Order: sequence, then structure tokens, then C-alpha cells
Amino acid sequence: VLCDGENYQGSRPCSYDWVASLSAQCRERNVSFVFCGTGRRFLKDGKMYSIEDSRLQNVQAHLSGLSYQGKRPEYILRDETGQAIPKERLYVPSFRERCESCGMRPACNGCENCGRCRT
Repeated sequence: VLCDGENYQGSRPCSYDWVASLSAQCRERNVSFVFCGTGRRFLKDGKMYSIEDSRLQNVQAHLSGLSYQGKRPEYILRDETGQAIPKERLYVPSFRERCESCGMRPACNGCENCGRCRT
């Protein structure tokens, strides 16, 4: 389950209590839950936070500790002939230092070296 607040002009508030409830439900069922970002308007403990920077929204979601890695799916990837691809030929994700505080980390396939994070 991916959870993120709305991030546009006129967005509705994302409530910490609602996100925490979703996280708890996923933990009970051993389902992965990723809190990606708070959105522009984030409500916690009766206080409304305005967070315009999407990177900061992402970091704040990570710091909440609400993401949860449930049971990982098992895949058997096959080539065009139907043969199982050996593990040594499979993609291995790489991450940068900035990735450690990213709210998307639990669902990320690694760095594409696109340069957007400028680290």
C-alpha cells in the first residue's frame, strides 16, 4: 500500500492519525505499507503544517516511522525462452546517501543516476 498526501493548490489535509491507522492495519496483515509523503497540508496533533517542498514532505514521511515492510513477494523471472533467469543476471538496485532518508525507499527500485537528487 502506497500512501501520500495531496500536493497541489487546494489540496486537502493529510491526517497523521489516518496514515497511522492504515499503517497499523497493514502491519496486522503483514502487508507492506509505504508512507511516501505528507502532502502540502499535514495535520498532526491538532496542528496543521504547510510543507511546500516535496523533498521535505518525503523526508518527514520517512521520519514518521509509519512505513512497514511486510511479506515480500517471490518472483521467478523468465527469459524469452521461458527459462528462469539466474540470480547473478538480475538487476541489483543501488542507493545513494540521500536515499536513506527517502519516504519512497521501501518501494524503490534503486537509483537511476538521473541527477534529480544532486548528491
